[in-house]
Amino acid sequence: MKPLRAIAAMSLNRVIGSGNRIPWHLPEDFRWFKQVTLGGTLVMGRRTFESIGRPLPGRTTVVLSRAGFTAAGVRVAAGLEALAGLDLPEPLYICGGAQIYEQALPLCSDLYLTLVKREVTGDAFFPPFEDDFELASELRDAPEFKILHYRNRRLAAAWAGIRLEGPRGGG
Repeated sequence: MKPLRAIAAMSLNRVIGSGNRIPWHLPEDFRWFKQVTLGGTLVMGRRTFESIGRPLPGRTTVVLSRAGFTAAGVRVAAGLEALAGLDLPEPLYICGGAQIYEQALPLCSDLYLTLVKREVTGDAFFPPFEDDFELASELRDAPEFKILHYRNRRLAAAWAGIRLEGPRGGG
């Protein structure tokens, strides 16, 4: 499996969407999202793609969907496992929606989370992640939001073990 990172924005009450739209408008966060993801691959579900309406420029877009979905300028994969067989520019960013985050978070090494500093009404929610991820750094603290970087505890421990053990064999 190719290395995965998740990138998301949620409100204080974990809302990520309302009526297939983002329930806030934060241009500074949109600029940050663009800066971080340019040149990489965005992996999203069909409904998230349809809410955006087009592939975002400067990035490869992969839509996870069952058979039958097609859209101009995007690649389609049947599921997360199918990403391994695709030649995609790295890094790969999981960017929604709720079901895709729930499936992918255990496989993600990093989570870049914009925490919107208010509660909003919505119908799509970010899944619990706090038991599996630890805060690595606070990247930005703006009046309306924070951008936080989390690392997957299990994957970080596995990588630390590999680094500690070093190469095996030799002669």
